[in-house]
Amino acid sequence: MQKVVFYAINGVGLGHVARLSTIQQYLSAQLPGLDARAFCRSSYGGDFFTCPCVHVPRRRDLRRELGVAGLRGHLGVLRERFFSSDKTTFVFDTFWSNSVAKLLKFAGHKLILVLQSRKPDEMFDVLSGAVHLFDHIIFPCEWQELEYHYKAYPELWRLIEDNECTAVGPVVRTVDARDQEEKVIFTVGAGGDHKDEPEESSTAACVRTYVAAGEILHQAGRGNLYLAKGPLLDIEADLGHLEVLETLQLPEYFGENTTVVTRGTYNLGWEAIAAGAKLVTSERSAVSSEHAGGRNRYLDEMGYAYAAALDPGAIAEAVLRQAPANIGQAATLVNERVGLAEIAEIIRST
Repeated sequence: MQKVVFYAINGVGLGHVARLSTIQQYLSAQLPGLDARAFCRSSYGGDFFTCPCVHVPRRRDLRRELGVAGLRGHLGVLRERFFSSDKTTFVFDTFWSNSVAKLLKFAGHKLILVLQSRKPDEMFDVLSGAVHLFDHIIFPCEWQELEYHYKAYPELWRLIEDNECTAVGPVVRTVDARDQEEKVIFTVGAGGDHKDEPEESSTAACVRTYVAAGEILHQAGRGNLYLAKGPLLDIEADLGHLEVLETLQLPEYFGENTTVVTRGTYNLGWEAIAAGAKLVTSERSAVSSEHAGGRNRYLDEMGYAYAAALDPGAIAEAVLRQAPANIGQAATLVNERVGLAEIAEIIRST
């Protein structure tokens, strides 16, 4: 029986949990006898994974709660559960613990990394270490998008071409039934802020911009305006014409008559596209390592979505435009689930 452990290290959002849980659910359906487990630093992991999920708090949180002696005991239990005598495939998403990964590698386990796009200089540093540690690196995007982001950087591009790297296309949650209500959903994902977040790109500032855009849309006669409340979002501002939509299953509210406005979030962006919704991406935080700005430009140039400045007028103007030209082509990239099939084959063959 093949054993697979999905290890999601999330910071201020739930993107890595959402993506790994999508892979886990697909793989479990394809291999009914699969022994799958998940380790997750978010307490919301159990809401996404359908296999047993262990919540692993951050080390600093453990140290504060348990003290040094308690911390050692807790980590000792985790180590025992990690290092069983059975060979296991471990799947990480974008982030990993070097100490844990090296010990797993030394013990003979297989390591796979699902690596989201990052800024070119950071991607070079990450890949330089990852290619020596992981048996396979999977990019959840098209090869064409990899070229768009990185081919102009020769050393980085050689790392991608000369190692076990595969681009499989976007991998996100999809739903069978699409909501047909005409509406606009503004979302900041889970709603967390990076620790060094400048005020002008904070979640609160983004929400204020969306509220102002909602006022413009209301004046233009648009109704059904929502702000999706992620689990980490604290709403203190007056939302004006925006109604709160609170759910962990936001794709269930997407459909061809929906416009989704995000701050360049990978999962929610592609989930909207998969449902045939019109996607408008606004600017993302400058402190995020995620290459959201580059991806926003790529989606816009491909005719998959509209990229807009984090400005009420620019966002409202994009919302009121016709659907992007190639949205159907983009939706097919997700809904045919080719990427999930490729990932499943890579995991099966390790």
